[in-house]
Amino acid sequence: MEPTPAEVARTLAAGHLPARIRTSGETGGGSPAPEFAVTHVTDRMGRVLLLLAEDSPVDRALRPVAADGDAVAQLTVADRQPVTGSPWRGRVTMSGWATRLTGLAAHRAAMDFAEVNPIGELLDIGRGSVLYRLDLAEIEWVTPGYDAEDTGPDGLRRTDVDVDAFLDAEPDPFAPEEQKLLNDLADHHEDLLAELCAQARETAVPGASNARALRLDRYGLTLGVEVAGEERWIRAGFRHPIGDLKELAEVFHLLACCRCRPESHQHTH
Repeated sequence: MEPTPAEVARTLAAGHLPARIRTSGETGGGSPAPEFAVTHVTDRMGRVLLLLAEDSPVDRALRPVAADGDAVAQLTVADRQPVTGSPWRGRVTMSGWATRLTGLAAHRAAMDFAEVNPIGELLDIGRGSVLYRLDLAEIEWVTPGYDAEDTGPDGLRRTDVDVDAFLDAEPDPFAPEEQKLLNDLADHHEDLLAELCAQARETAVPGASNARALRLDRYGLTLGVEVAGEERWIRAGFRHPIGDLKELAEVFHLLACCRCRPESHQHTH
């Protein structure tokens, strides 16, 4: 099993990765509007919330032109590879209307924001900090094509993600700690990696050696194994989606008994 595009987009947009925002329109010289770094989260309902310093350049850029209008904006979040050579999950760009929240709406949004990222600036809402909500109209997920048929000339695949599917999806529970978990596998579970490599060697990837844990999600573990001097990615899928660390620990005890299936692409150093 693999995450759906909506699940990947929701995971990337959850709030543990840096984001940049661009407003619609142009600068006075006719060049595109600048991008700004922004602190954001996606709350449990899938709503995108932006936390800004009041009267900062990005706040001024997002302020509606009309008193009751909304600013069209684009928020982009890119994946970070947790270990060297791991598959890149691409980036998600969310377009919609940014609405500045005030009063009770801002208070409720601050509580929703704090459930994901309880940072101190939330205490200053209305006294130096402001919250915006980005109501989504379009979502695009861009990822490396890895030689798939629908890969563009630039080597990327572009997928339009349904907004309702995004709202209904759940972010991956292991994404915020993925790097830590992968490092733990490398440092303390060499026997598990060796057994998974042996399973791959005996079933689908003859000659596989030197397994590395490259990515982890609720559906499985992606490994890199050396084959004839090149690194190939293979997938050790879980029997069912995993929800928390306790389940993950139990699965790791059983994972060596599962078969790995090779991915359709290779990665060469």
